[in-house]
Amino acid sequence: MKRQRIFAFVKIQIKSLIKVPTALFIVLILPVALILIFGFAFGSIYVEDYGWTRLSGYLFEFMVPGFIAISGLFMAIPVALSFSEDREQGMLKRINTTPTTAAEFMVSHIISNMCMVIIQVAIIFILTFLMGGMRNITPLGILLSFVIMVIFTLSTIGFGLITATVSKSAKAAGGIVWIFLLPQQLLAANLYPLPPETQIVSMFMPLHYASDALSLLFFGVNLTNLRIWWDLMILVVFSLVLIVTGILLFKKYGRA
Repeated sequence: MKRQRIFAFVKIQIKSLIKVPTALFIVLILPVALILIFGFAFGSIYVEDYGWTRLSGYLFEFMVPGFIAISGLFMAIPVALSFSEDREQGMLKRINTTPTTAAEFMVSHIISNMCMVIIQVAIIFILTFLMGGMRNITPLGILLSFVIMVIFTLSTIGFGLITATVSKSAKAAGGIVWIFLLPQQLLAANLYPLPPETQIVSMFMPLHYASDALSLLFFGVNLTNLRIWWDLMILVVFSLVLIVTGILLFKKYGRA
């Protein structure tokens, strides 16, 4: 793989994502809206022994890690739409006639979406800080939050590729992708307390581990806490399985 071609594709894909209203909404407008609405609504409400974290603090601070994780989860939508549209427009077939390899094309998509997630997380951190919602997280905790989201993004890209594989068109992909997103958004984002049975179900979803680790970091839990690294380890496994599965399925069945 040649880095020059990969980075050239990354620039093109980032520009194209910015021009797409759906992607722009997910990357910029949605995080800002969530933080502002819930920050003003729940910023002064104090709760104890909240959710599966069993921590105490302001309700808004519990919600922010979930918003960060959900923002990464939604990146599956532009991935599914982008690959479906590229297939419809014959882009993938044209790539086969150029020196660019399928691997370079895939890697450039992964990098561009990771860049978008980093922008999302940065926006959320800045707004949360301005609204007084970052009382306990440490500088190392902030850095580790970015690492967690980059790893989690691999799983969402895998979801997007699987969606693109089974979808006959970009419009169909836009609907099918919610089969992957909605259950995780409702059950695994740690935005509100859930019964024990539902918490067990959420453990089969990568969003659970991303939001749990981020919640612990936001409340200043020591980085030597094994629960953070357990979450991260399981998230790595989820992400590797999903991204590899997504790439293999799309290369075999989704390029027609």
